[in-house]
Amino acid sequence: MSENEFSDFVFSLDKDQFSNLKKTVETRIDQQLYGVTSFEEAALLYERKPVCPKCGSASCHEDGYTPAGHRRYRCDDCNNSYTLLSDSIFNSAKISFHKLMGYISLMSFNVPLEMCCEILDISANTAELWRKKIFETVNGYQDHLKLYGAIWIDETYMEDYSILHDQFSSRKRGLSRDLICIVTAIDSYKNMVAIISGHGKPSSKRIKDALKSHITPGCHIIHDGDRSHNALIRETGCTSEVYKANTKDPNYISHMALINNMHGWLKRYLWRFIGMDVVNLQSYLNWFIYLQRCKRDNELWPKTTRILRHLVLTNARFTRKY
Repeated sequence: MSENEFSDFVFSLDKDQFSNLKKTVETRIDQQLYGVTSFEEAALLYERKPVCPKCGSASCHEDGYTPAGHRRYRCDDCNNSYTLLSDSIFNSAKISFHKLMGYISLMSFNVPLEMCCEILDISANTAELWRKKIFETVNGYQDHLKLYGAIWIDETYMEDYSILHDQFSSRKRGLSRDLICIVTAIDSYKNMVAIISGHGKPSSKRIKDALKSHITPGCHIIHDGDRSHNALIRETGCTSEVYKANTKDPNYISHMALINNMHGWLKRYLWRFIGMDVVNLQSYLNWFIYLQRCKRDNELWPKTTRILRHLVLTNARFTRKY
């Protein structure tokens, strides 16, 4: 076939015809890439179970179709009527499947909202809404994560932009109480957690509250010797290996490289979203941790496909607040 075989045909189409052709091509692309062309097809492919959004019951029976052609279910417990996606972020979704998959791909590379809007030709309100919807599916994601074997623990800090300072006041030196503390941990399998733990240098209690549920008892913890770590190590029955923080010490640099690299990855990620509302910071951290796991296993399971499966199987809803 000639490279320009379809040129005359495409350029002969009017605006509406070209729009229809474009949608058809996008549908073909979605079918080839993901094996589905709609949110409902994806839910069926990944065997999502219909759950009543009103009472949470999974006991239901089929009850015809909606005017839009979606299969309707009726709850056996409360008689509520709903669809397969009613208790998901795709409930009443107005964005096309093709654009949302493009948006998911951009979010997986942590592209700022303004660029998402430019690339996908969507409004800032739509981009922000879908970011919040997607974040809703990973809120609580870290709760079940467990670390094994050798585990590195530490803390990193970031500015709290919600705190306004007098323009003439000097910047505080050291670990100011104005800095947000993020307690971090990573094991030898590159499983990670990152939990907000108040402001300033954390106490033993804050370290325990952040990490104790994530540490498998009896593991080996590698850290910088901060006294706030001792209670966690003692209560989890872990062994301890200490390397005092000193960037001029080759032993510290080599043995703490994994956790320090994690801090570098985390800060580069957060710097893309300078000015975010700090109330959303934990959601950004949850998304970061989720993406790291997706990227780690990308060769076994393509990242975007894995994220799609996660989104359609998660019972989570986000309603825009006016």
